[in-house]
Amino acid sequence: LSRYLYRGVISEKNIVSNRNGHVTFNYIESKTGKKRQRTLKGEDFLHLVLLHVLPRGFRRVRDYGFLHGNAKKMLFLVQLILHVQIKAPSLRPRPAFKCPCCNTPMVVLGVRTATFNPD
Repeated sequence: LSRYLYRGVISEKNIVSNRNGHVTFNYIESKTGKKRQRTLKGEDFLHLVLLHVLPRGFRRVRDYGFLHGNAKKMLFLVQLILHVQIKAPSLRPRPAFKCPCCNTPMVVLGVRTATFNPD
């Protein structure tokens, strides 16, 4: 089932027991954020897991089209066509190197790289 499911529906460490056709598992309640434990018949547990399987022919939307991670050019084009205001990315200045002795900012004068000499 794992190749048909998006992420892990439930990890193995959250399944507490599987006895007499009943499955006990831990989960986090979405409304309260508290950990809960639930026991279901095996068929009902499988039904809950299979609710996360996409029907044949369906794809996870975020993996395709302009929502794909590598589709930045296409996303920019869609935003341009739809006249979306594109915010410029905020650039944070890099923190200055500080002297370990007096804690004042240091200035980088140059960078030395190691050279490889096969002789």
